[in-house]
Amino acid sequence: MLKTILKSKRAAFVAALLAFCGTARANWEILSTQILGTPADGVEVVETQLKRKNPDGHARLVAIVFNTRSHTIRVVDSPKPGETRLASLLESRQAIGGVNGGYFEPDFTPVGLVISEGKTRQKFKKAKILSGIVATSPKGTLSIFRSARFDPNPGTYREAIQCGPMLIENSAPVSGLNAEKIARRTAVATGPANQAALIYLTSVTLADTAEILSLPKILGSWKPTMALNLDGGSSSTLWAQNTISLPEIKRVRNFLEVTRQPRE
Repeated sequence: MLKTILKSKRAAFVAALLAFCGTARANWEILSTQILGTPADGVEVVETQLKRKNPDGHARLVAIVFNTRSHTIRVVDSPKPGETRLASLLESRQAIGGVNGGYFEPDFTPVGLVISEGKTRQKFKKAKILSGIVATSPKGTLSIFRSARFDPNPGTYREAIQCGPMLIENSAPVSGLNAEKIARRTAVATGPANQAALIYLTSVTLADTAEILSLPKILGSWKPTMALNLDGGSSSTLWAQNTISLPEIKRVRNFLEVTRQPRE
């Protein structure tokens, strides 16, 4: 009898805890969404204003949204690490748009895997923070996956950056993300129907970022199925041609650029 009572109490506690966690996580709501511009055919810059219910708060999300059938990403190394800004570099390349890339050491040595134009600039590294990889195949197919799935065979990837943590997996927020440290964030995301986005968020926690990216229609008409955190904080920057420039505070080592799919 006692065991039955204890089991019932335990089941009730677990159910209550799950209900509380679900309620506690549902803090963010979308206030408005607008298209700021179209830096290229098939590419839109979407701005979303958000409000947090408890505690009160506000966030702004800006994303360069594109379809991977016509566009993909390229890893661009800084010609002068510590000096070059994203906006000036992409303007000189007549690029569509982009964001900052992966982590780096104080001397600007990249941390984690970096592949650009099929050449490995920095080797794969095992580290808790480097939990995910965004990469393109030789044909330009874009994907985000766990670092444990990295294929070391030469020629597997044309472009790749290892970063982290993972924010969204299988359309759901990743659990256990930091919910205390507030900073600017950048991320890369993929979604249904070949959708993808480079994302900039004003000061929020990693847990906030994951919750925000899990909201329905957070990126205009869709939400990510996979999303990977990039090097945020003072490194955060986003630029889109003739549309918007959100400058970095600290210069970085590399960038992710939106580019047209290569012709076969």
